[in-house]
Amino acid sequence: MKSFLVFFMVLSTLFLPMAQALVGLDGLESKLIEKNHELLSLKEQVEAKESLYSSAGSGFYPTINVAGGWVHNKTDDLAVAQKGSVAYIEGRYNIFNGLKDLSALNQKDADLKLAKIDLETKTLKLRLLLTETISDMIRLHRLQKILEEEFEITQTQKQMAAKKVSAGLTSSVDNLEFNLRESEILIERNQIEQLHNEVHQKLIVLYGEDISEVELDKITFSSLESLTTSSKNFKIENNPDYQKSELNLTKAELQKKEVRSEYFPKLDFTYSVGRLTPTENSPLKYNESKYGIILTFPLFSGFERYFKTKAAGIEVLAAEKLKFQKKNDVQADFNIFKNKMNELSKLFKINELKITNSQKYYDLTNAEYKRGVKNSPDLVGATERLFHSKKKKYEILKDLEILKVKIESL
Repeated sequence: MKSFLVFFMVLSTLFLPMAQALVGLDGLESKLIEKNHELLSLKEQVEAKESLYSSAGSGFYPTINVAGGWVHNKTDDLAVAQKGSVAYIEGRYNIFNGLKDLSALNQKDADLKLAKIDLETKTLKLRLLLTETISDMIRLHRLQKILEEEFEITQTQKQMAAKKVSAGLTSSVDNLEFNLRESEILIERNQIEQLHNEVHQKLIVLYGEDISEVELDKITFSSLESLTTSSKNFKIENNPDYQKSELNLTKAELQKKEVRSEYFPKLDFTYSVGRLTPTENSPLKYNESKYGIILTFPLFSGFERYFKTKAAGIEVLAAEKLKFQKKNDVQADFNIFKNKMNELSKLFKINELKITNSQKYYDLTNAEYKRGVKNSPDLVGATERLFHSKKKKYEILKDLEILKVKIESL
């Protein structure tokens, strides 16, 4: 239980920098942390890497073994070969092995950090997916309301046209004009309903269950000012993908050092106590001991060290190139997203002005149609322009919400 609470707190902090986007999303974010099994799996992998990191430090401790068996020992100094049972406790402590243990420990530390970055990256990707899904849902809800308003206005316009036709003030073309527009609205309504159902299916994939409309209606788009204001300063060094490329380079360099350590001699201190001389006497007397410092020089390994060193060098060069490319990619993404954010911000302001002017144009056209100055295509065109601008507003807000999260994820 304690482990899960720590995990929940860590993931919650990952969401905090982006809390300004989509007002009211916090509850669904927390629910996603609890429900998503892939995040829980990555959390378990982090714990596994922590254990492996701890195990890598075992090379700095002495080893103790119990040995026993039957031995045949013959030397020039012995007239009769020694044979029989031996049993002893053996201890060994490595004094120097070319820093191989240190390289192995640092590699496990890099693996642990990589696992944590994978957890962070997956969290950010889920955050983006959640924002895309919920933003789309909010947009569809707004479009449904706009279409209802447009449908009601079209019904009013149909009734007005029918009166004018029956009075002989215009032809039956007006009736057809508004009937066609009504059909177009119904088609668009069905398309939105289909998209609405698809988004609910995406929510089921994310959570393993559907989210009620009541809960979804509590979430709204952020203000333009909030969306265009970054909550953190962009630094390439803080980007998870770039950090991952740095760690992969560090790990490659450590692997190279580990291979090179195999060229160095190995110095060990050994100590044994028990029955070291083979004997067939029974019972055995465990009254012997020996200790020493053993220096081992590696001479030939069938070219294994040579080819491993060559491969490690190539891995380092590849990791360096990948790090350089990742730096360029992250910087390019940031520049593209910021430019797009500025353009969408301008587009939103232009569209807001367009909504105001479209409303004025619609009101004037509607009044002139009643007086017979304008005809039905003029009124339909003014109506379409007004509602197209209203729909466009929420498309832009959706794009801004998604872009906001992408920028914050860099």
